[in-house]
Amino acid sequence: MSKLIHTMIRVLDLQRSLDFYQKAFDLGVAHRLDFPDFTLAYLRNDETHA
Repeated sequence: MSKLIHTMIRVLDLQRSLDFYQKAFDLGVAHRLDFPDFTLAYLRNDETHA
């Protein structure tokens, strides 16, 4: 069976996107890096280790 290892999605509204991924896929922020122009948010759940 294949599994998702890594992907990137650019969004305009980070909080709205995080809310969606939490509700739809049970993903939460595992790590967050804030930069002056953008934020990287790494999401995971108990089944994903990436």
